[in-house]
Amino acid sequence: MTTVSGVDSNVATDAASQAAQTRLTTDTQSFLKLLTAQLSNQDPMQPVDPTQWVAQLAQFSTVEQAVTSNSRLAEVLTELRSTGDRMDLSYIGRSVEVAGDRVALKDGKLDATYNVPDGAAKVDISIVNNEGRVLRSFTGEKVAGLHALSWDGKDTEGALMSDGTYTVKVVATDEAGKGLTTDVYQSSKVVRITRDDGATLFRLENGLTVERDRIVSAA
Repeated sequence: MTTVSGVDSNVATDAASQAAQTRLTTDTQSFLKLLTAQLSNQDPMQPVDPTQWVAQLAQFSTVEQAVTSNSRLAEVLTELRSTGDRMDLSYIGRSVEVAGDRVALKDGKLDATYNVPDGAAKVDISIVNNEGRVLRSFTGEKVAGLHALSWDGKDTEGALMSDGTYTVKVVATDEAGKGLTTDVYQSSKVVRITRDDGATLFRLENGLTVERDRIVSAA
């Protein structure tokens, strides 16, 4: 995992693009050599058919355009990546709201929100650790909309859990017992941005590390 920078973040992609450009340029040079050799060694009594000559020139033109287009596309992609990196870096220091049931307990406190859809007759909430053990259970609100969820970090026996990442499971059902879709959100400040296997990761103050697509709002 590496810290994002305007210079080093796209080295691998740029190298691949440069390799493709080199191959394309080599193909063009090979084509020109072949064409020149053909003209130099043609039989004066049976010169190259003009139709074939035009076709070969058309092929050369196509290859040349491909080289130019590839170069320009590489420049555009580099600029787009640089713009994307600058936009990502602008999140540092800002408070963001992220979606997902993986939330963080920090300093013995977890604050989140959950969304309840219309038609909920029962809402059960549970806090689960990484081993799958239910630490605490709550009865959630049935009224449609966003609701606050607070956990003091203690399990059912009153033992204080260590800071870290936990799963908040919100199970909502209607009168017929059919499951309804719910969402969980948590807000924190972005303190660092890193790149891992091509993905941009946002490190939050509460200890969470999330991808860009989990951010639903920023302030």
